[in-house]
Amino acid sequence: MKMPFRLNLEQQKKRAKSLLKSFHQQDPDTLSRFEKAHPKLIHNEVNSADFSAKLADAQLVIARELGCKTWLQLRQHIFLMDEVRSKIELGSRVTDEPENCLHIRCGSDIQKTLSDAGFKGEFLEFSDPFCVGPVQYDYDIEARAGFLSSGYGESIGRDYEQIAAGLTQSYQTLQNSITDFEHVVLWFEHDTYDQFILIFLLSYYHRFGLPQKLWMVTTNQFPGSSRFIGLGQLPSEGLALLWQSKQRVTVQQCLEADQHWLAFTDPDKTVFHRYVNQLTHSSLPYFKEAALRQLQEQPIAEGDLSLTEKLTVELLSEESPQKAGMLFRKLMVQKEPIPFLGDIMYWDILQTMEKKGVVQILKNMEHWPDRFVTLA
Repeated sequence: MKMPFRLNLEQQKKRAKSLLKSFHQQDPDTLSRFEKAHPKLIHNEVNSADFSAKLADAQLVIARELGCKTWLQLRQHIFLMDEVRSKIELGSRVTDEPENCLHIRCGSDIQKTLSDAGFKGEFLEFSDPFCVGPVQYDYDIEARAGFLSSGYGESIGRDYEQIAAGLTQSYQTLQNSITDFEHVVLWFEHDTYDQFILIFLLSYYHRFGLPQKLWMVTTNQFPGSSRFIGLGQLPSEGLALLWQSKQRVTVQQCLEADQHWLAFTDPDKTVFHRYVNQLTHSSLPYFKEAALRQLQEQPIAEGDLSLTEKLTVELLSEESPQKAGMLFRKLMVQKEPIPFLGDIMYWDILQTMEKKGVVQILKNMEHWPDRFVTLA
């Protein structure tokens, strides 16, 4: 099984030596990698034609490509990951996880990995995708269940009653978390899907009371051989290592999140656009970037395409027709600045684009990822 965020130091040493050899052979792809990753070439401290690379330079390029600033930082990261992994394999529990603890995540992607890592607390999946569809300041389970069932129900095999029951149970656990758990931990990354669920949760705690201790584990990057998209990509030792960076959520952050949520849920879309563009600082580290991306997804002018729709048109302009599943993969890997969509969410967007007359979806296959999509 490929584990792009589980790195091997010896392998990286061999890669650095191979990279240096290719550099001396003037391999075009290798020269391009140096120009994109080596600080001296990026900042024009030396002309690329005059640059004479040594092993340390190749190691630096490898480290930068993997998400570390220096080779030393990469070595230290791999050492820590290996150390934590060894403890996990010996059956060690996360010793500093408090008793009576609830872990909240906007999906089930890390539930098993947390358990594998040695976390013993309870788990709550709160996965209502607020970044799409109508949302209200006060959580309306019936309205959200209606939206989710109409847009995604058929694809996920769940009807209105099932979706409403799931939302009700999640919301009830959220309500109970204030009194039933001494510690609550929020696991959220940087994209719009996560950030808008995060501000809802913090707004909820602001209005109805905080647990005794509220924590947040959040990041927008992690060293590895693939682009970091979300916490679900990480192995158990990655989550255990991230746990060491947890931060106590403040009353001020909950108040700020409530203000964000109030603006976001305003029926007048211009309110949120104006609010985000005037926002100079946020104590929530990734909210502003996610909010700016959200503005691109909900244009004000009637008839304007969202950024996802524009990028889809761009991909189809390069090659058409394409299978819907391949379009989604290309969008996530090549085009999307902050990946946040699930595949079912993207399929709903494609169907909306067809209704607008932007694309045509051929009913050539039963499963939607295999259906061809072309510009209308």
